[in-house]
Amino acid sequence: MRVPRVVVINPYIYDFAAYSFWSSPLGLLYIAGILRRNGFHVDLVDCMSVREEKRKPDGRAPFIKHPVPKPDALRGVRKTLRRYGMPPEELSALLERMSPPDVILVTSIMTYWYVGAMEVVDLARRIYPRSRIAVGGIYPALCPEQARASFSAADLVVSSGDMGRFYGFVEAGVGRKLEFKPVMDDLDILPYPAFDLSENIPFVPLLTSLGCAFRCTYCATSYMYPVLTRRGVDSVVGEILHWHERGVRRFVIYDDSFLYGSSHHAKPLLERIAALPFPVNIYNPNALNAAFIDDETASLLVRSGFREVRIGLESVDPNRQAQTGGKVTGAAFERAIASLKRAGYGRDQVRAYILAGLPGQPWQEVKQAIDYLKSLDVTPSIAEYTPIPHTPLFERYKDSARFPVADDAIYQNNAIFPYAWEGFTEEDLNYLKKYAKEG
Repeated sequence: MRVPRVVVINPYIYDFAAYSFWSSPLGLLYIAGILRRNGFHVDLVDCMSVREEKRKPDGRAPFIKHPVPKPDALRGVRKTLRRYGMPPEELSALLERMSPPDVILVTSIMTYWYVGAMEVVDLARRIYPRSRIAVGGIYPALCPEQARASFSAADLVVSSGDMGRFYGFVEAGVGRKLEFKPVMDDLDILPYPAFDLSENIPFVPLLTSLGCAFRCTYCATSYMYPVLTRRGVDSVVGEILHWHERGVRRFVIYDDSFLYGSSHHAKPLLERIAALPFPVNIYNPNALNAAFIDDETASLLVRSGFREVRIGLESVDPNRQAQTGGKVTGAAFERAIASLKRAGYGRDQVRAYILAGLPGQPWQEVKQAIDYLKSLDVTPSIAEYTPIPHTPLFERYKDSARFPVADDAIYQNNAIFPYAWEGFTEEDLNYLKKYAKEG
C-alpha cells in the first residue's frame, strides 16, 4: 500500500516586531504526530527561521528578518514592517524539490499574521495544483469568515475544534480511513508533537491543559476551549523523559490555569519533576496566577527547575483588576512575591506582566504599576494589549479603536497600538518601555 504524504507548514509572518519567545507551532506538530500514527509520511517546513548564533541560554532567539514595503492598510504606521522567517523564494525552491504531497496543512496563528499564511497557501497551490490544502489555527478559529476569504486557494479552512471535519478531509484526500482519530480534549491519548521532524530541538513546549478556569476580559482562551481539560501527571512526565532521552534540556509550560486547584494538578506534577534523576530547565511564558503562590508552591517551582517565574499583575488599579478578570489583588500579589523571594528567586528571576494600551487607559496607570513592581524588587514586563475577537473587551470597544479592528484582522496587532489616544500616545508607550528597563 502506498504511503500517503503530508507536508505541514509553519508560515513566515509580517510584523513590526517579533521574537522567538519560546514560540512553536504546537498544534500543527500535534496534528503531524496524529498523522504519523496513522502511517503517513510527514514533512515539516518551518518557515520561522531563527539566528542560531544568537540563541540565548534559555532557548529564545531572534528570527531572521527582512524589511518589506507596507501594504496600503498599514501605510500610515510609522514603523518598519518586516518579514520574519524564510523568504518566499527560499520556500518555493524547497517545496519544488519535494515529492508532491497528497495533503498540505498550513497553520495561521496570530490573527494579524494571516497575510504570510495566505501567501504560503497561494504559493503551495501554484506548486502543487493537485494537492489538497487545509488551513487551521487561531486565525480561522477567531475570524472564520475573514479566514475563508483570505484562504480562497485552500480546500478547507477549519477551526481547532472541528476535528471530525478535518479527519474527513484527510481521508478524502488520501482515499482511506484513518484508524486513529483522537479528539483534542483527551490530552493523555495524543501522540507527542512531532518536534523530531526538526534537526534541532532547542526546547519543547509541554501542553498540560486546554482551556482556563478564569474569564479574563482580554483573553479568548475560554471561547476557543470552553471546558478546562487537564493532562495527567504520568503523561506529562512521560513526555519529559521521552525528549530528555533525545537531548532536550529546556521545557516550556503552556497552561493558562497551571496553579488553579494545584493540589490535584501543578503540585503533584512539580513533585514528580523534582524527583527526576536529572535536572531540567522550565520556563512559563503564560503568567502564573500570583493568588495561588505560597511558600510550598514557590519551593516546588525552584526544585522542579523553573529558572524564572512569570506572573500576572496587569494593573495596580483595583477597578482595572476587577474589570479585566479579578484574578489577583495587591495583597495576594505581595504575598506571592514574598514566597518567591524566600524560595531564593532574585529580581531578574521574577517578572510581572503589566497590561498597557487598554481602551481608555491613561499612561500614568502603567507607570504606577512599574513603580510598584520596582518597590518590590520585581522586574516589570509590559504586555501590550491585543484586541482579540470574541472577548468582552473587543466586543465592547471594537468601534472605538483608531483602526477598524473588526473589519480586518491586520489591525489587531498590538504593535500598531490600536487604542492610542491623547491620554496614552505612542510616545508615552516608548517612554514606559524605557522606564521599565531602568534600575
